[in-house]
Amino acid sequence: MFDPKPHWRTLRSVWRMLSLTVLLLPILLVVVLGDWNGLFDAAAVPLFAIGMTTLLLTLWRFRLYKRALIRVDALGTSDEAAGAWASLHRLQSLGLSAAALPALVALVHYFCVGEVIPLVLLVVVSLGVMLLYRPPAAWVD
Repeated sequence: MFDPKPHWRTLRSVWRMLSLTVLLLPILLVVVLGDWNGLFDAAAVPLFAIGMTTLLLTLWRFRLYKRALIRVDALGTSDEAAGAWASLHRLQSLGLSAAALPALVALVHYFCVGEVIPLVLLVVVSLGVMLLYRPPAAWVD
């Protein structure tokens, strides 16, 4: 018999760690650089547009993650579930990485321009999209 509880906990832990990283890296950058003037002000709009465009990568990834999540739930505790769980873990990691891209572009944007508002907006967008990859709480406990 296959026990899915450790896998649900792992999905939740991975989601929490990556979400915390996406939240703390920009805070650390702002604290370290302080009142930063930026190096290349002409990159403000293109970098913000690139950050928002990276959200499109998440749409494709989320569809695959959702299908894998439904498949894992359908298999339940059968012996075939191990392969489905491996696929789900991989798809969650890839989806969370794609969801973190706007925040990473925001770090580059802050380093180039020195503006906090686009940094906050792109980080909030990343965290919002990362909520899609959070495992359902009813299945975790």
